[in-house]
Amino acid sequence: MNVEYLRTAKKSYMIVKDADYPFDAYELKMVLHNDISCLLPLQVIVEDGKVEYWYEVTGMQSLKKQFSLAPAGEGDLRGLLRNLIEMKSAMDEYLLDDASIWFSSDMVYEDRFSGRILFCYIPGLSGQQPPGLKDLFEEILQQLNHADPAAVKMGYEMYERCARSEFVIEDCFACLDLLNPKEEQAEPRMPYRECGELPRAEGEPDRDLRLEEEVRDPEYSGAEVYPGKRLRRKRKRVKRGKREEIDYGEILTEQQEILYAAENIGGGHTEVFAEENRIRTWELIYKGDGMETDLRPVSYPFLIGTDERCADGVLQSRTVSRMHARLMLEEGRLYAEDFNSTNGTYLNQQLMPMNTPVELHEGDRIVFATEEYLVASGQMIKKP
Repeated sequence: MNVEYLRTAKKSYMIVKDADYPFDAYELKMVLHNDISCLLPLQVIVEDGKVEYWYEVTGMQSLKKQFSLAPAGEGDLRGLLRNLIEMKSAMDEYLLDDASIWFSSDMVYEDRFSGRILFCYIPGLSGQQPPGLKDLFEEILQQLNHADPAAVKMGYEMYERCARSEFVIEDCFACLDLLNPKEEQAEPRMPYRECGELPRAEGEPDRDLRLEEEVRDPEYSGAEVYPGKRLRRKRKRVKRGKREEIDYGEILTEQQEILYAAENIGGGHTEVFAEENRIRTWELIYKGDGMETDLRPVSYPFLIGTDERCADGVLQSRTVSRMHARLMLEEGRLYAEDFNSTNGTYLNQQLMPMNTPVELHEGDRIVFATEEYLVASGQMIKKP
């Protein structure tokens, strides 16, 4: 079985190929001609004698993508359980077997607008031993927000119940009622799951993103800083539920590198950065007619969208999605990936496929919905 993605100007599709398993005519008729709750809308396309299943995922995001941006909290698990109840009830009503659902986080989708969880039903799959709920819950355990005790307790209860026997509707209700009123969290779920509340240590500022600090590296404490020399900059961020310190290194021109290395650094020896110890930075130069500014990523992945609580590059245009796309750097090469955004991402006037990294080159024109940028290479910097 192969999965591909297709993006048109108005709709997005997940296409399942090589899945022509034998099925009853009744099964396919029920799925095609009824709006079954919590199932992805399905079309069957026959091309060159081969059957393809096309699932519309317009305005949706897979759970795998969602949880890669932020760990799963209690609100996420409750939403999943409620939609499992709804789906299982609908399957019983239409006499269908939920063993024909592919339970993996990259094929279970959340509608960004309604918040509903939708599942992928593949006719005839029940006899093929596909990933089941146990596999889905095991994936979720790897993405839990361990700072949320309620999420941890609920997540492990879901997995253990599924590991013991078939996970039925009664198990869903039992997991939803797992917390007593004293333990239950009163804080409402924040919209768009990437922006969950993050833990703070006692006395720590009431904010999730620490401001940049200018600090001197102890290694260079005795050296004289010449005019124009930038101090090493460090930023402490909270990302995916963990604190991490990102060291951006020293941004120096090649001439400054040689000059600075020749100065008295610690032991008075000369050190020149080798080519393999440096990487090239990238910039997106704004070319639109709106209110946006240039984007200069200093760490990757670099998320682009309108949600200022989560995006690294915040855009103002209403045509841009909250989490529109991301930039990734691999071996100095820049890639862009569209997050199945509402209005799409265009590279050199061609609509980019969703959930598929595409390499960018200097001089490329990339458009996030209506906002155009020019891809440009920046300076060489020392690897962090």
